[in-house]
Amino acid sequence: MNLNKKVFIGLLSLLISSFSLSEELLLKNAKIHTATDRGTIEKADILIRDGKIVRIGKNIVSSRAVEKDLSGKVISPGLIAPLTQLGIVEIELIPETRDDRSDIYSAGLSIDSAFNPSSTLIPYNLTGGITVSLTSPSSSGLFSGLTSAFSLSGSLEESLISSNIALSANIGGGEDSMAAKVQLLGDSLTLSAFVELKECLEMHHNKSSLPDGVNYSCRDLLALKKVVDKKIPLVVRANRASVILTLIDFAKTNNINLIINGAEEGWRVSKQLAEAEIPVILQPIDNIPNSFNELGSRLDNASLLHKSGVKILIGSHETHNAYLSRQGAGIAVSYGLPWEEALKGLTKNIAEVFKLDKRGSIQPGYIADIVIWSGDPLEVTSFVEQVYLSGESVPAKNRSMRLKDRYISQ
Repeated sequence: MNLNKKVFIGLLSLLISSFSLSEELLLKNAKIHTATDRGTIEKADILIRDGKIVRIGKNIVSSRAVEKDLSGKVISPGLIAPLTQLGIVEIELIPETRDDRSDIYSAGLSIDSAFNPSSTLIPYNLTGGITVSLTSPSSSGLFSGLTSAFSLSGSLEESLISSNIALSANIGGGEDSMAAKVQLLGDSLTLSAFVELKECLEMHHNKSSLPDGVNYSCRDLLALKKVVDKKIPLVVRANRASVILTLIDFAKTNNINLIINGAEEGWRVSKQLAEAEIPVILQPIDNIPNSFNELGSRLDNASLLHKSGVKILIGSHETHNAYLSRQGAGIAVSYGLPWEEALKGLTKNIAEVFKLDKRGSIQPGYIADIVIWSGDPLEVTSFVEQVYLSGESVPAKNRSMRLKDRYISQ
């Protein structure tokens, strides 16, 4: 009996030891862009354990780790795509494949339950270096709804990272005056300011401060109250400099956390944005005027905003090709934005602004969402060679790549 116990304990120890070995990964000899104050480290190593980064440095040794020599390769944090419809829109012209709009809710629309981790657009963007998507509803109304953060792991159970972390609003476009929309925005926040869940059923019909035809559900009012209570930021799409100034004053008056999305003419009011500590989400790849609200667009917008002290976040309007944000970042660099700041705009700054804990940079204690590149991540000629999500290797192939492999090999 004692012998059987010893054999069992020995086998159990061996099993535990084998499991521990599989949980540690050592990436060696790569050029590492940390997106931190450490900047870029040449020919360095990263030790990963239990899905998190343990150490970064040179000549790291671990007898327990599986080693991978990445000489000549480049490592960056996984890129984060701000405000896309990844996972909720498949084919834009087919309504049945869209879960990004609602006629029932506006501000309170949460898309968590609609997110499809098996969307074919996810592998396309994963192979472009995107590891996290801030997925948001889209609407032509004043409020689009609530944004949530998702991992592009493809997991049915573990894709959601953080739920309802921001509220999006639209000021530009449509037939209504921008002034009217800003006024309605203020009235909506005022109405929601003192709403509590138990009182909502009685209060949400009170439209004394709202125009006819405007009605909010309890869910909408409670979402707006999160903005008023500074629990989540309000993300407003605006490009015209005069409108951005109005929104800066609006944020001060209402004491809310504001993020400007678009800011094509942001350079004209960069000092005011910096003084108010309002971050901006830019799409540098869209660098020419597309409407009368963007007549002041210029190629060095990101550079000028950065020089004034504005925190830059970089994204793309293209949900299908959200990974083009890195090309936009490269364009911004070519017109004066420092390279390290461009990388932070794709990673660290987004994680900080939207409070994605332990993500967006390569440093000890952070989640090991890591991309291995053939070259400079901001060069269009560089390609993703491997992706790690929480330290686990995931296939860096999409449908187009598989089709190419199938037919070119024949």
